[in-house]
Amino acid sequence: MDKKVLGIIGLVVCAICLFIAIERYSTNANNVEAMNQMGGSLFGQTMKPATPAATKYALLFAAVFGIGGGFLITSAASKKKS
Repeated sequence: MDKKVLGIIGLVVCAICLFIAIERYSTNANNVEAMNQMGGSLFGQTMKPATPAATKYALLFAAVFGIGGGFLITSAASKKKS
């Protein structure tokens, strides 16, 4: 496959990982908010949403695929100029 095509695929995977990270974090925040509204707080303290592990991994993979995709696209563009 061409480097440019692989770079575009990497950037698409990066975008998908970012959407997954946003969805997972917002789901967790909504669940925590629902627990706080239902009176699920312990000892009068409200819970705060934390970053789920799935969000952390999705952001890690988004960074890896984003950097890799950007590198492949720029290397393909610089190779054509030579």
